[in-house]
Amino acid sequence: MALPEQVVDRLSREPVQTPGWSGQLLMFSSTIFFISLAVYGGIVFGYKPYLEKQISNFDVQINDFGKKIPTEEQNKLVAFYSQIVNLRGILRQHVISSQLLEWLEKNTVTSVYYNKMDFSLSSGQLNLVGYSKTVDDFSKQLIVFQNDSVVQRIAVNGLTISANNMWQFNINLFLNSAIINQSTTQQ
Repeated sequence: MALPEQVVDRLSREPVQTPGWSGQLLMFSSTIFFISLAVYGGIVFGYKPYLEKQISNFDVQINDFGKKIPTEEQNKLVAFYSQIVNLRGILRQHVISSQLLEWLEKNTVTSVYYNKMDFSLSSGQLNLVGYSKTVDDFSKQLIVFQNDSVVQRIAVNGLTISANNMWQFNINLFLNSAIINQSTTQQ
């Protein structure tokens, strides 16, 4: 069956419409593409030559500056800088004994005192020889050391009564060297 003449005329006069969202998507993506091309062209043909010119200007300035200062003075400056860098590295690894003494003072029971201290950074070992009034005071001191995060392990080498009725002790504290080194680098 053939279509009526009016329907054929209407179909031939009206343009075919596509869905609106695909046309808008095509327009949006085309806009983004052309903006990207414009930015890329600006970078390649505008900004890149500008940066290369700046680099060449700085190279010329560096060469001019290098010609103004004699080679002997440049070598002295390099040697001095090298010494500064080496000194900074040494000082970063250096343990400041005052920090260790402050820690020891803060973590000592009032009825305990020390008369000998020996510290080895390589092993993280602190050897203390000291005196306490009673065995209970010595026990309290051990508990203080055990509860501190700096101390990894404690070794008691001796506990004896001395001539002045004080308890003499000898203990080794094995300290966490990472914490010791960390405290020195923070300053």
